[in-house]
Amino acid sequence: MKKRIITAWLCFFVLVGLFPTNTYALSCAQPLAVDQAYDRYDAVVVATVDEIIRRKQHNELQLTILNSFKGVEERKLTVAEDLTWGTSQKGEQYLYYLMKKDGSWENPLCSPMQKAVNSYTSLSYLKDKEITLKQKVVPAETNKTNWAVIAISIVLLGAAGAGIGYSVYVVRSRRNKD
Repeated sequence: MKKRIITAWLCFFVLVGLFPTNTYALSCAQPLAVDQAYDRYDAVVVATVDEIIRRKQHNELQLTILNSFKGVEERKLTVAEDLTWGTSQKGEQYLYYLMKKDGSWENPLCSPMQKAVNSYTSLSYLKDKEITLKQKVVPAETNKTNWAVIAISIVLLGAAGAGIGYSVYVVRSRRNKD
């Protein structure tokens, strides 16, 4: 009986020693330090989520960039985010760490993305790395076609032409009678 109890306790301690103290579902579950994340990702921006469009394989985020610290100079950006694990919400501001994948931007699953209001320490590190965004291009006033004005002009020109044509017809018919 004593041998069984001792064997059970021995097995228990051996098995407890084999299990890790912490387990993570993803290999990237441990967050990176800000400087490591800055080096790892292709772009670091603070942006407002304007729109979230659901696609078959992912969500498409329409972002307005407020501050860029790496990789992006445009004010508008389209970013893919995981359909299941994506946490972005429309109207919120986030600090995004983005990757360039096949020519498009992606908010990867393991990105240390966080709400901008909660990212004071990260933004303190990034403040000296801010890059200038391209100025918003205001297009010169374009000539918009006003179809109503065109239609009214055609009708008026047609009526004037018909009036002139009728006048010429009446004058010629009177001359031919004389």
